[in-house]
Amino acid sequence: MFLRIKSKFSAAHKLPNYDGECANLHGHTWKVVFEIEGPLQKSGMIYDFKQLKPLLKSALPDHKFLNDFVPNPTAENICQYLFNKVSALLKEKNLTLKTLEVWENEDAAAIKNK
Repeated sequence: MFLRIKSKFSAAHKLPNYDGECANLHGHTWKVVFEIEGPLQKSGMIYDFKQLKPLLKSALPDHKFLNDFVPNPTAENICQYLFNKVSALLKEKNLTLKTLEVWENEDAAAIKNK
């Protein structure tokens, strides 16, 4: 069984290896979709949403400069960075991050599958 949780964060970045306007400082309200797998517990849940949502939110670089975390913060590289960070958090809870989607706008996303 899987859980799917959506979240958002706002952050700025600039693309140092890009020849165009995105080389300049700019920001997005990023949408993140987490797909998590884990064993069904006796409670009937994989994990309590009330505990899982803040855990996932804590991994997001809200109101940060993404270049401080990822040298070339393309959507793909941000997705990889967050996948690694969230996977480590979930492993402590006996959960597996199966898919992570990072949407920089409503039409464009990078997706990482395990």
